[in-house]
Amino acid sequence: MKRLTAAVLVLGVALPAAGQMSDGQHAAYRALIYTPVAGLPPLPPSIESLGRQGASRTAFTARVAHLSREQGLSLNTAGMSVDLPVNRWRLGGTFAYVLASCGQLWEDDSDCGNDFMVGGSARTTITTKPLGASAGRRTARSSDPTLVVGFEGSAGFSPRKGEQAMAIAVGLPTAIVMPTGTTRIMPFLTPGISYGRMGRTAYDEEETPTSYGSMMFLIGGGVGIQFGRSGLGTTVGFQKVLNGEGGSVQLGLGMTWQGLAVR
Repeated sequence: MKRLTAAVLVLGVALPAAGQMSDGQHAAYRALIYTPVAGLPPLPPSIESLGRQGASRTAFTARVAHLSREQGLSLNTAGMSVDLPVNRWRLGGTFAYVLASCGQLWEDDSDCGNDFMVGGSARTTITTKPLGASAGRRTARSSDPTLVVGFEGSAGFSPRKGEQAMAIAVGLPTAIVMPTGTTRIMPFLTPGISYGRMGRTAYDEEETPTSYGSMMFLIGGGVGIQFGRSGLGTTVGFQKVLNGEGGSVQLGLGMTWQGLAVR
């Protein structure tokens, strides 16, 4: 896990952090925000291993997000995800739709367009560790805060009016789970590495449309809350694609239902 974390940080630092974006970086940024990879807010790591009996069943998650870009372009995205347990993993699929609101400078731009997006994900828990003064006991109490580190791989696609946005990413969602009665509060942070590509794109009016892509560093996070045995949970989160121009911060909300827990 330490090696994987180090790789994420090293590759992120290695990506260009200043100056004008290249055509490949610009295309990657667009591909990421127009697919579920960075077009929807992140989710906290899975916590089935923390004693919520009966929780490892099909989960339904609704998410909405807002992102404002420069010069009057804003994106509002809504999506629905379904995931189910497969051994130690949770495999999911997402369908979403983005609505673009555009200022005058964006009216004829391909980014000023509504379109659907689809995606898939694979999530698992890498490790859990009790925290606090009581962590040294042989048996941790259910009220102890717990560090949870997960792994998430995701992919997304959107036709984007023929430009075909495609993106993939891997991340390490890391949370501190704080029980309060039957409720669990989970502040979390998710660093990640991604690759985005736009096909049939021309950044020069005389250029023949071609494909552009690049690797980009992601950072996301937020606070998740799980409401006891009801199976309901909510997330307030953010996501940012780090690039040469700093990127825009996407803000979003999520609501998950995972079925009633059994005793």
